[in-house]
Amino acid sequence: MARTSLLLLALALTLAAAGRERPDTALLHRIFDYAATVDTTRAADTAEYAYTRFRLSVDRKNPTLMLVPTVYAIAHSGQRQYVGETYSRITMPSFGRYESQQLLHVTTVPRRHRTMTTMLRYLTPHVYGETLFENALLSPFHRANRRFYRYRVTFLLNGTARVNFTPRRRNTQLVGGQALVDYYTGRIIRCSLTGEYDMVNFWITLQMGAEGWRTLLPARCDLRTRFRFIRSKVSGRFTAFYGLPRVLTDTIANEDDMELMCRVRPDTLDYDALALYGTMAARRMARDSALARRPPEARRPNLARKILWDIIGDNMLNRVKSNFGINNQGYIRLNPILNPLYMGYDHHRGFTYKFDLRMSYQFGPNSELSTRLKAGYAFRQKQFYFRLPLYYYFDKRRNSYFKLEVGNGNHIRSLSVRRDIERQYPDTAGLGLPDFGLLHEFRQTDTRLMVNINLSDRLGFQLGTLFQRREAVHREAFRRLGRAGVYHSFAPIVELQYRPWGWRGAVFTADYDRGIRGVMGSNTDYERMEFNGEYIHRLNRLQSWQMRVGTGFYTRKDARGYFLDYENFRENNIPGGWNDDWSGEFELLRSDIYNTSAYYVRANATYESPLLLLSWLPWLGHYMEMERVYVSVLDVKSVHPYVELGYGFTTRLFSCGVFVGSGQGSRVFGCKFGFELFRRW
Repeated sequence: MARTSLLLLALALTLAAAGRERPDTALLHRIFDYAATVDTTRAADTAEYAYTRFRLSVDRKNPTLMLVPTVYAIAHSGQRQYVGETYSRITMPSFGRYESQQLLHVTTVPRRHRTMTTMLRYLTPHVYGETLFENALLSPFHRANRRFYRYRVTFLLNGTARVNFTPRRRNTQLVGGQALVDYYTGRIIRCSLTGEYDMVNFWITLQMGAEGWRTLLPARCDLRTRFRFIRSKVSGRFTAFYGLPRVLTDTIANEDDMELMCRVRPDTLDYDALALYGTMAARRMARDSALARRPPEARRPNLARKILWDIIGDNMLNRVKSNFGINNQGYIRLNPILNPLYMGYDHHRGFTYKFDLRMSYQFGPNSELSTRLKAGYAFRQKQFYFRLPLYYYFDKRRNSYFKLEVGNGNHIRSLSVRRDIERQYPDTAGLGLPDFGLLHEFRQTDTRLMVNINLSDRLGFQLGTLFQRREAVHREAFRRLGRAGVYHSFAPIVELQYRPWGWRGAVFTADYDRGIRGVMGSNTDYERMEFNGEYIHRLNRLQSWQMRVGTGFYTRKDARGYFLDYENFRENNIPGGWNDDWSGEFELLRSDIYNTSAYYVRANATYESPLLLLSWLPWLGHYMEMERVYVSVLDVKSVHPYVELGYGFTTRLFSCGVFVGSGQGSRVFGCKFGFELFRRW
């Protein structure tokens, strides 16, 4: 009887203990929930000031350092140490949205160039967010990421606790460090973060705001960085102060005013920074003094050096970003022209060199003119590709616009042409005709003019015209056969769009176009309909399911309709990397398989996530940033069905996908490769 009573008592105590939450677990829950308890409505339309200082040290360098975006100015300079300061006005239209106006900028970097600008994002981490920096680095203080970290809580005597956190796997998307936390509310008082991402090792120390919505944002940030690239090494120290009061007026004539910077600086410079400024001032005085002693005709600047190093060198090897216009309404961004890091590879085109230019100009808050030139050269095909869309948004809020788009170089295959010629010449012996293997590949140029109008968040439509020109790759062979080597088509196009859940949900489209003979030299008659549905379901900030289903068919097609291609089913000849049409596509399928079919039915699904498969490997897994699994199924006239499976990943250096396709008893393997180096710089 006594033994039974003891067992019942032990069981009761166990159940009672299980019903109570452990203190360390309860503290973690308070940290995860803290941001939701803070009223951020008062943050709207606030204006404050921020001060940032950096010191860079080029510890080792070689010529390859000039290939790194924004580093050219210090890569070819003879100096090894640099310092700089900025003072800015920060406005917050709503919490989490920032607009910055730079008021002062003082630096020893040659020609006051901005350098290593990618480091600035580490100065404003979103501590309570799902990711610390935009779409990178999983925050240890968000509930969704708890499974990726181990926590150790130490309770202190002053109502605070120290929380140490370490990643469960050594991966670039995870960080380590510790935080001092208010035990009763879960508010982070200060914390330190350490990690490595995009070739940058970083050590961050944050002092969070003291009250209200400011407790969700840093009041001070100290950052140490180390960047290494092909035996070059650049170290940096950054300090930022936020929430500073107004000291100067917002209209400053000279940004490079050291006296004003001394007035707004919230702390003091150390000896090294003062020495760098002193050296810069001495060099300026010596240069100005030497220039004053020269005769007037000898005071001309060295234009050859300026053009070669400053203009050609910087713009050829590095990305160019600039605003223009009276109120900076215009924007231009040009990727490096001669940077070998902007290359890609796939099994169709071989190595491809890519070029990207973007421009936009805002006429007002609801109207904009924008364009983007994407170009590339495929070495295996010896073909130059380009696509140039021009948009005029007349109602940007509803995404309504006019569009003129021109593109060329898309290779289209038509075995129907070759079969017709073979029937015309069944016996070619002694005729000296060209190889029939040259007669099935054409390059296509297309021009489309259209208007897109959205009647509401759910319903929209497009109206326009499409002109296409197909020219034989081996035109001489067609000339010798006495056949036309160029074909044209002209068609009005109509598209209906339906978004049942608005802009953030699935999109369903129905397309119709009808080829008309005789218009603009058109010699192709056809009628086509296509239906398509796309949906991206985001599980969280970095995980998503991407799904696509569609079908298309011809209701009319003349006997010489060799070059009909589906509008929603085309190859992308200028892929831009991991985030550019790497999902919802068939990577191994040649275009003639579906273009020569009277119909198609397709389905694609892609799952994207960090820390998926290879991320768990001991050494290699550290460099895996994101991973994907692909499943695609197609049914066309000649293949019932075609199935394609794939796996892809992206790292700091490159993205890679491996695919296997199977249909009608045949199997094919292929891969896709693209450089990702410095894509986020």
